[in-house]
Order: sequence, then C-alpha cells, then structure tokens
Amino acid sequence: MEFSFDVDALLPERITVLDQHLRPPARRPGTTTPARVDLQQQIMTIVDELGKASAKAQHLPAPITSASRMQSNRHVMYVLKDTSARPAGKGAIIGFLKVGYKKLFVLDDREAHNEVEPLCILDFYIHESLQRHGHGRELFHYMLQKERVEPHQLAIDRPSQKLLKFLNKHYNLETTVPQVNNFVIFEGFFAHQHRPPAPSLRGSRHSRAAAIDSTPAAPARKLPPKRAEGDIKPYSSSDREFLKVAVEPPWPLNRAPRRATPPAHPPPRSSSLGNSPERGPLRPFVPEQELLRSLRLCPPHPTARLLLATDPGGSPAQRRRTSSLPRSDESRY
Repeated sequence: MEFSFDVDALLPERITVLDQHLRPPARRPGTTTPARVDLQQQIMTIVDELGKASAKAQHLPAPITSASRMQSNRHVMYVLKDTSARPAGKGAIIGFLKVGYKKLFVLDDREAHNEVEPLCILDFYIHESLQRHGHGRELFHYMLQKERVEPHQLAIDRPSQKLLKFLNKHYNLETTVPQVNNFVIFEGFFAHQHRPPAPSLRGSRHSRAAAIDSTPAAPARKLPPKRAEGDIKPYSSSDREFLKVAVEPPWPLNRAPRRATPPAHPPPRSSSLGNSPERGPLRPFVPEQELLRSLRLCPPHPTARLLLATDPGGSPAQRRRTSSLPRSDESRY
C-alpha cells in the first residue's frame, strides 16, 4: 500500500510500534525533520487507510481500526513496511497487527465462567498482493516476542477463516473452547491461570508455617459449661417472686381472724346450671356487730366536723326539699 508522502522516512524501522498517542518514531541521524504536526497527521492517515483496507478484505460494514479509535483506547499497532526498492522511492506498507488487553468473561472446558484480562488480537491484515510470502508470520512472531506471550494465551476477536488457518498452520492451534461471545480461545488458554492449591498442599503449607513460627499462641478463652436443657423452664411455669408477696387487705378487713389451715372438706358445689366454676375457700365473714363497733370507734373526718359546726340543721336546699314533701292525710283536713 503506497502513499503520497515518504513512508520510508516516516517509519525508519521495518516494524514500527504505535500506541494511543500516535507519535512519530525517532528519526534517523542526518535526515531532515519536517513539522511534527505534519508527521503525526501522516501517521493518522496510514492508520485510517489500513483500517479501511482491512474492513474491505473482511467484508465488514465499517472499519474497526482508525486513528480516533487508537487515541481513545490503549491498543498497540504493529505496522510492517516494505523496504524493497520502489519506483517512486517512498516505500510502502505491507500490513499491520493490532492487539490490546481486554477484560473478558470466558468459559473453560468445564463450562465455568472465568473473569480474565488476556492479550487479544483485534485486527490483522496483510495486503492481498503480498500474502503467502511469510510477512504475516514475521509480523505475528515479532508481536509475540515483544509482548512476551504464547500463542495459546491469546484471545482472538471474530477471527476470519484465513486467520484460523494461519494459526493452525504456524502455531498448531486447532481445538477451540466454545464461548458465548465473539472471542475465540484455544485449548491450553487456562494453563497459565493460577488455580487454588489442592487440600493436601494447603494442609502441608499450614503445617510448615506453624512449624516455622515459634511465637506462643494466645491462651484459649474458657467458656462456661452449657446449661442442661432439663433445668430450663418455660416462662409460664417459672417461679415469679412478685406472686409470693402477700397482699394486705384494706382496713377493717385486715382485723378479721385468719384461718391457719384450709378446711378439710371444701363446700359442696351447687348443681344449678350457669354457676361459675368451682373456686377455693373465701375469706371468713366479718360479723355485723364487730363491723359497726369498728365504724363507731373510727374518728370522724375534719371536713365533716366543720360542716356540722357551721350548719347543724342542714343546708337551706336540704330544708327546702324537706318542706316540699307531701304531708299525710290527717294534716290536710
């Protein structure tokens, strides 16, 4: 893929690595340096044209690689240029490979969900006129060495049939793990994942740590013995102290003699219908004479004394009510 500007001067190395800043690489010594803004604009033009060519080759409705997408994501783009002589002497671009880390939820061989963040192949393109010349393998191998990953550790976003055949031919990646998203992973993807240690290993590790640590352990706290369930009583049948307090009856009922023991035979229950249930023996009846004597001995209230002293004949209203009562027949005639 050729451009109107000098690609050989813009990209001095055969494989150039571009990040989200799209900055031009270091210039060769002795070469003229144009304005930096123009160099970055030329790099953005290369990225946009490569994205359009890749989308056309994969029959995509829109490019998935562009300068704006590169600037808004932390992706890395490996650009391979042609160093052979050209009639115009400006060089050309063979293809590119775009990778980036993404957080994914993938299924393992046991169909369990795993949250991982692998390095993903996002876009891969080699010009149609230069395919099957080893350029794709050269570019892919350079990326693996730069990123320090193995081929089976990669996740590929919507790979084409050409890319799947390429991976099978050069890296023996054939068996895939079915997923519910657009990413494809191969057998051995979870080989580098950290799995929890086996119970035997975990137990030996704790025993080894206990043998190394000579610090005395803290004394265990002694708990009180558990109360037997037979000693526990429900609240309804538990002893209540306030029920044991004897309530003193009011005066003058407290002067009545109390019976020490209940009668040997309770009074017979009435056989009439509608009677209340049978109850215990009642308090002994106070004689009338003793009750009257107690009332006479009780001193009168001071208020009653004051009323009797001020109005011995009763109140005027009481006298009027008394005089208005009807008289007998003998007093009328």
